[in-house]
Amino acid sequence: MKGFAIAAVVMMVVLQAQSQPRFFFTAKQCRDSVSQQLKQQVDRTIALPLHDSTYQRWMGAYWAMELMLYQPSGYEQLIPVQIAMLPKTGPGFQRAFMEMLYTLYLNRYDAELKVILPQLKSDKVKAMVLEYLSASGTTPIVSTDPTFTRSSYYPLYQYQRSKKEQALPSRNDFLHSSFLPGQTVLCSFQSTDRNNPGYLMIRLADGTWMKNEQGEELRFPQLARSISNLPFYLTNGNTPQGLYKITGVDTSDNNWIGPTTNLQMILPFEKNASDFFGTDTSFENYYSLLLGHHLQRFTGLKESYWAGKMGRTEIIAHGTTIDPEYYKHQLYYPNTPSLGCLCSPEIWNENGERIYSAQAQWMGYIVNKRLQPSYLIVAELIDF
Repeated sequence: MKGFAIAAVVMMVVLQAQSQPRFFFTAKQCRDSVSQQLKQQVDRTIALPLHDSTYQRWMGAYWAMELMLYQPSGYEQLIPVQIAMLPKTGPGFQRAFMEMLYTLYLNRYDAELKVILPQLKSDKVKAMVLEYLSASGTTPIVSTDPTFTRSSYYPLYQYQRSKKEQALPSRNDFLHSSFLPGQTVLCSFQSTDRNNPGYLMIRLADGTWMKNEQGEELRFPQLARSISNLPFYLTNGNTPQGLYKITGVDTSDNNWIGPTTNLQMILPFEKNASDFFGTDTSFENYYSLLLGHHLQRFTGLKESYWAGKMGRTEIIAHGTTIDPEYYKHQLYYPNTPSLGCLCSPEIWNENGERIYSAQAQWMGYIVNKRLQPSYLIVAELIDF
């Protein structure tokens, strides 16, 4: 983001969103109607056979089940049958099925998945099955699968197994003078357990944290957990740690994100490599130089680099119109998870009026202080 022209655009969009705090999709009547329709869609779908002609219906049902954490009555008895059929389906369907299974039915179908694992062709889907099994403490021997061990998914699957032993930064490591010196940086700090909501802080160009008028450091709640809770390198997984380049702001036409101004960002390698790296082609070295010598030692801060190479896209920082009551029994309530974006909580009353927005708060500080951040970084902290 360069120059005050961008700041003026940001201000215009933010003020427009704040002057329209009512959104029909968040009104109780609409929420209740949408939830009822989605559940009916799911219930009708599970009565259908799994066939080429019904794959799209099933994939839509899986998405709705994840969104609402909805486990339809009678579906569990169908799951072993669908797992057995999985190798005969396409990779897109397999991916959607495994995402749903990981989200809603973890630790229940290890035996069935072990049987079909050698029959799967997609390395991404194999990684999803392996992550499912690993979540319950099962670590299959994959060295006998040379196709998978030569794939780009294998080293990231191995990386996930070693994460607990890795060193983590502390919050004040991001004040170090070697990290983007002289720049304002948005820092999204997270727990290693993404069920615990994190928070966003603003590191100013002078190397201090932004404070309010009372001299208190500002923290804005922000969730970096996807609905699936899959690892960062997989589609719709948790928000990867590491650097994101800020490209501007926008208002979404997605009803589940809503009208509050969001921050647009790109991962390394998203779209064109030059969008993140410019003309430099020594990509990994360039990325390390952005981190600076002090932060380079924290391996986790390279996750966004790897995730970008794996093809993850469209990770932004936005508000939410999702009904938090779907998640009232979850640790992250009343936050609402996304498909891997950074999501700041918003509260809408029964009339569809926005009565609280962490998203608008931190965006407002950026506008009012005429800040020009070029990067956002996500990091799991040792002192979270």
